[in-house]
Amino acid sequence: MDKKTLLQSFNEEDRLEVLNLYEKYELSYEKDIPLFGNNFYPPNIWKFFEKFTSTNDFKVTSSGFFEDAERRMISFNNIYDIPMPYRIVKIINKSKFNNLCHKDYLGAIMALGLEREKLGDLRVIDDYAVLPIYEEITDYIIGQLKNVGKAPITVEEIYEENLPKCNYIEEVIIVSSLRMDNIVAKLARLSRGKAIELIDSGKVLIDYSKNSQKSKEIKTNQRITIGGTGKFIIGEIVGNTRSGKFKIKINKFV
Repeated sequence: MDKKTLLQSFNEEDRLEVLNLYEKYELSYEKDIPLFGNNFYPPNIWKFFEKFTSTNDFKVTSSGFFEDAERRMISFNNIYDIPMPYRIVKIINKSKFNNLCHKDYLGAIMALGLEREKLGDLRVIDDYAVLPIYEEITDYIIGQLKNVGKAPITVEEIYEENLPKCNYIEEVIIVSSLRMDNIVAKLARLSRGKAIELIDSGKVLIDYSKNSQKSKEIKTNQRITIGGTGKFIIGEIVGNTRSGKFKIKINKFV
Protein backbone atom coordinates (compact mmCIF):
# COMPACT_ATOMS: atom_id res chain seq x y z
CA MET A 1 0.00 0.00 0.00
CA ASP A 2 1.44 3.40 -1.02
CA LYS A 3 0.77 6.84 0.42
CA LYS A 4 -1.45 7.87 -2.49
CA THR A 5 -3.82 4.97 -1.84
CA LEU A 6 -3.74 5.79 1.86
CA LEU A 7 -4.64 9.44 1.38
CA GLN A 8 -7.48 8.60 -1.01
CA SER A 9 -9.04 6.39 1.66
CA PHE A 10 -9.45 9.13 4.29
CA ASN A 11 -10.91 12.60 4.52
CA GLU A 12 -8.70 15.61 5.15
CA GLU A 13 -9.20 15.75 8.91
CA ASP A 14 -7.82 12.20 9.37
CA ARG A 15 -4.89 12.39 6.96
CA LEU A 16 -2.22 13.72 9.31
CA GLU A 17 -3.07 11.01 11.85
CA VAL A 18 -2.94 8.19 9.31
CA LEU A 19 0.28 9.49 7.73
CA ASN A 20 1.95 9.35 11.15
CA LEU A 21 0.72 5.78 11.56
CA TYR A 22 1.87 4.89 8.05
CA GLU A 23 5.39 6.02 8.90
CA LYS A 24 5.38 3.71 11.93
CA TYR A 25 4.08 0.89 9.75
CA GLU A 26 6.88 1.41 7.19
CA LEU A 27 9.58 1.59 9.86
CA SER A 28 8.24 -1.48 11.65
CA TYR A 29 8.12 -3.40 8.36
CA GLU A 30 11.58 -2.33 7.16
CA LYS A 31 13.37 -2.86 10.49
CA ASP A 32 11.29 -5.90 11.54
CA ILE A 33 10.57 -4.38 14.95
CA PRO A 34 7.36 -3.92 16.98
CA LEU A 35 5.96 -0.39 17.08
CA PHE A 36 2.81 1.19 18.52
CA GLY A 37 0.69 4.19 17.70
CA ASN A 38 0.68 6.83 20.43
CA ASN A 39 -3.05 7.58 20.28
CA PHE A 40 -6.43 5.88 20.44
CA TYR A 41 -7.88 5.74 16.93
CA PRO A 42 -11.50 5.60 15.70
CA PRO A 43 -12.83 2.51 13.86
CA ASN A 44 -12.33 3.90 10.36
CA ILE A 45 -8.57 4.12 11.04
CA TRP A 46 -7.77 0.94 12.99
CA LYS A 47 -10.03 -1.19 10.79
CA PHE A 48 -8.27 0.13 7.68
CA PHE A 49 -4.78 -0.70 8.96
CA GLU A 50 -5.83 -4.14 10.19
CA LYS A 51 -7.39 -4.93 6.81
CA PHE A 52 -4.83 -3.50 4.41
CA THR A 53 -1.45 -3.77 6.19
CA SER A 54 -1.75 -7.03 8.11
CA THR A 55 -0.43 -10.22 6.47
CA ASN A 56 0.47 -13.73 7.56
CA ASP A 57 4.03 -12.56 8.19
CA PHE A 58 3.30 -9.08 9.54
CA LYS A 59 0.79 -8.75 12.35
CA VAL A 60 -1.28 -5.59 12.79
CA THR A 61 -3.63 -5.57 15.78
CA SER A 62 -5.69 -3.09 17.78
CA SER A 63 -6.96 -2.93 21.34
CA GLY A 64 -8.89 -0.52 23.52
CA PHE A 65 -9.12 -2.69 26.66
CA PHE A 66 -12.85 -3.36 26.28
CA GLU A 67 -13.72 -6.27 24.00
CA ASP A 68 -16.04 -4.07 21.93
CA ALA A 69 -13.94 -0.91 22.20
CA GLU A 70 -14.39 1.65 19.46
CA ARG A 71 -11.36 3.84 20.17
CA ARG A 72 -8.27 1.62 19.98
CA MET A 73 -4.49 1.71 19.90
CA ILE A 74 -2.66 0.00 17.05
CA SER A 75 0.39 -2.26 17.12
CA PHE A 76 2.61 -3.20 14.17
CA ASN A 77 4.57 -6.45 14.10
CA ASN A 78 3.98 -7.13 17.81
CA ILE A 79 5.33 -10.68 17.61
CA TYR A 80 6.30 -10.68 21.28
CA ASP A 81 2.79 -9.70 22.49
CA ILE A 82 4.07 -6.62 24.29
CA PRO A 83 1.19 -4.93 26.18
CA MET A 84 -0.35 -1.92 24.47
CA PRO A 85 0.93 1.40 25.91
CA TYR A 86 -2.14 2.27 27.96
CA ARG A 87 -3.30 1.89 31.56
CA ILE A 88 -6.82 1.75 32.98
CA VAL A 89 -8.26 4.06 35.61
CA LYS A 90 -11.47 3.82 37.62
CA ILE A 91 -12.99 7.17 38.61
CA ILE A 92 -15.31 6.77 41.61
CA ASN A 93 -18.01 9.29 42.44
CA LYS A 94 -17.90 9.88 46.22
CA SER A 95 -20.93 12.18 46.29
CA LYS A 96 -24.34 10.89 47.38
CA PHE A 97 -26.06 13.93 45.88
CA ASN A 98 -24.53 14.32 42.39
CA ASN A 99 -25.26 11.77 39.69
CA LEU A 100 -22.53 11.93 37.06
CA CYS A 101 -22.86 11.04 33.37
CA HIS A 102 -20.42 10.43 30.52
CA LYS A 103 -20.01 14.09 29.57
CA ASP A 104 -19.34 15.06 33.21
CA TYR A 105 -16.42 12.64 33.57
CA LEU A 106 -14.98 13.35 30.12
CA GLY A 107 -15.36 17.11 30.54
CA ALA A 108 -13.47 17.08 33.83
CA ILE A 109 -10.61 15.07 32.31
CA MET A 110 -10.39 17.26 29.21
CA ALA A 111 -10.31 20.33 31.46
CA LEU A 112 -6.87 19.13 32.59
CA GLY A 113 -5.61 20.17 29.15
CA LEU A 114 -5.45 16.71 27.55
CA GLU A 115 -6.04 15.68 23.94
CA ARG A 116 -9.02 13.42 23.28
CA GLU A 117 -6.80 11.13 21.21
CA LYS A 118 -4.90 10.12 24.36
CA LEU A 119 -8.08 8.66 25.89
CA GLY A 120 -9.96 5.50 24.94
CA ASP A 121 -13.65 4.69 25.39
CA LEU A 122 -15.06 6.02 28.65
CA ARG A 123 -17.68 3.74 30.21
CA VAL A 124 -19.99 4.79 33.05
CA ILE A 125 -21.21 2.01 35.35
CA ASP A 126 -23.39 2.98 38.31
CA ASP A 127 -21.34 5.40 40.47
CA TYR A 128 -18.02 5.16 38.64
CA ALA A 129 -16.40 5.44 35.22
CA VAL A 130 -13.66 3.35 33.61
CA LEU A 131 -11.21 4.76 31.07
CA PRO A 132 -8.09 3.50 29.24
CA ILE A 133 -5.42 6.23 29.01
CA TYR A 134 -2.13 6.55 27.14
CA GLU A 135 0.42 5.33 29.67
CA GLU A 136 2.61 8.45 29.68
CA ILE A 137 -0.18 10.69 31.03
CA THR A 138 -1.91 8.24 33.37
CA ASP A 139 -0.04 9.28 36.52
CA TYR A 140 -0.81 12.92 35.75
CA ILE A 141 -4.56 12.21 35.66
CA ILE A 142 -4.45 10.10 38.81
CA GLY A 143 -2.64 12.90 40.61
CA GLN A 144 -4.57 15.90 39.28
CA LEU A 145 -8.19 14.79 38.94
CA LYS A 146 -9.89 15.54 42.27
CA ASN A 147 -13.44 16.53 41.32
CA VAL A 148 -15.95 15.98 38.55
CA GLY A 149 -18.12 19.08 38.60
CA LYS A 150 -19.02 19.61 42.26
CA ALA A 151 -18.64 15.91 43.09
CA PRO A 152 -15.50 14.71 44.91
CA ILE A 153 -13.97 11.64 43.28
CA THR A 154 -11.13 9.18 43.73
CA VAL A 155 -9.05 7.74 40.90
CA GLU A 156 -7.37 4.33 40.99
CA GLU A 157 -5.72 2.03 38.48
CA ILE A 158 -7.51 -1.24 37.68
CA TYR A 159 -6.60 -4.36 35.71
CA GLU A 160 -8.09 -6.98 33.38
CA GLU A 161 -9.90 -8.94 36.10
CA ASN A 162 -11.97 -5.84 36.93
CA LEU A 163 -13.21 -5.39 33.38
CA PRO A 164 -16.79 -4.02 33.32
CA LYS A 165 -19.27 -4.75 30.57
CA CYS A 166 -20.64 -2.11 28.24
CA ASN A 167 -24.16 -0.87 28.91
CA TYR A 168 -26.55 -0.76 25.96
CA ILE A 169 -30.24 -0.24 25.48
CA GLU A 170 -31.42 -2.57 22.73
CA GLU A 171 -34.27 -1.37 20.50
CA VAL A 172 -35.86 -2.12 17.15
CA ILE A 173 -36.56 0.76 14.77
CA ILE A 174 -38.68 0.76 11.63
CA VAL A 175 -37.46 2.69 8.58
CA SER A 176 -38.56 2.91 4.96
CA SER A 177 -34.99 2.50 3.67
CA LEU A 178 -31.43 2.07 4.90
CA ARG A 179 -30.45 5.55 3.74
CA MET A 180 -28.43 7.59 6.18
CA ASP A 181 -31.00 10.42 6.39
CA ASN A 182 -33.86 8.02 7.13
CA ILE A 183 -31.99 6.23 9.92
CA VAL A 184 -30.69 9.46 11.49
CA ALA A 185 -34.22 10.88 11.48
CA LYS A 186 -35.52 7.80 13.28
CA LEU A 187 -32.72 7.65 15.84
CA ALA A 188 -32.89 11.37 16.62
CA ARG A 189 -36.70 11.44 16.43
CA LEU A 190 -36.65 14.25 13.90
CA SER A 191 -38.22 14.92 10.55
CA ARG A 192 -36.18 13.86 7.54
CA GLY A 193 -35.57 17.52 6.72
CA LYS A 194 -34.15 18.22 10.18
CA ALA A 195 -32.02 15.07 9.96
CA ILE A 196 -30.56 16.31 6.67
CA GLU A 197 -29.70 19.63 8.34
CA LEU A 198 -27.81 17.70 11.06
CA ILE A 199 -25.90 15.71 8.45
CA ASP A 200 -25.05 18.82 6.40
CA SER A 201 -23.78 20.61 9.53
CA GLY A 202 -21.32 17.79 10.29
CA LYS A 203 -23.06 16.70 13.50
CA VAL A 204 -23.49 13.11 12.33
CA LEU A 205 -20.50 10.75 12.28
CA ILE A 206 -20.35 7.29 10.70
CA ASP A 207 -17.65 5.22 12.42
CA TYR A 208 -16.36 8.52 13.82
CA SER A 209 -15.98 10.17 10.42
CA LYS A 210 -18.09 12.98 8.99
CA ASN A 211 -20.13 11.94 5.99
CA SER A 212 -22.44 14.26 4.06
CA GLN A 213 -23.78 11.57 1.69
CA LYS A 214 -27.41 11.65 2.78
CA SER A 215 -28.31 8.75 0.51
CA LYS A 216 -25.46 6.56 1.77
CA GLU A 217 -26.71 3.11 2.80
CA ILE A 218 -25.97 2.28 6.43
CA LYS A 219 -24.60 -1.21 7.12
CA THR A 220 -24.65 -3.65 10.01
CA ASN A 221 -22.12 -2.96 12.81
CA GLN A 222 -21.55 0.65 11.77
CA ARG A 223 -21.43 3.23 14.59
CA ILE A 224 -23.55 6.35 14.25
CA THR A 225 -22.86 9.32 16.52
CA ILE A 226 -25.49 12.09 16.46
CA GLY A 227 -24.60 15.34 18.20
CA GLY A 228 -27.03 16.05 21.02
CA THR A 229 -28.66 12.62 20.73
CA GLY A 230 -26.14 9.85 21.39
CA LYS A 231 -24.16 6.98 19.94
CA PHE A 232 -25.64 3.88 18.29
CA ILE A 233 -24.51 0.56 16.82
CA ILE A 234 -26.58 -0.63 13.88
CA GLY A 235 -27.54 -4.28 14.19
CA GLU A 236 -29.09 -6.74 11.78
CA ILE A 237 -32.36 -6.44 9.87
CA VAL A 238 -34.77 -8.61 11.84
CA GLY A 239 -37.77 -8.45 9.50
CA ASN A 240 -40.11 -6.32 7.43
CA THR A 241 -43.49 -4.75 8.02
CA ARG A 242 -46.49 -5.48 5.78
CA SER A 243 -45.78 -2.25 3.94
CA GLY A 244 -42.20 -3.36 3.22
CA LYS A 245 -40.38 -1.22 5.76
CA PHE A 246 -37.26 -2.55 7.49
CA LYS A 247 -37.11 -3.60 11.12
CA ILE A 248 -33.55 -2.96 12.34
CA LYS A 249 -32.06 -3.87 15.69
CA ILE A 250 -29.97 -1.09 17.25
CA ASN A 251 -27.94 -0.73 20.43
CA LYS A 252 -27.77 2.68 22.08
CA PHE A 253 -24.88 3.46 24.44
CA VAL A 254 -25.95 4.58 27.92
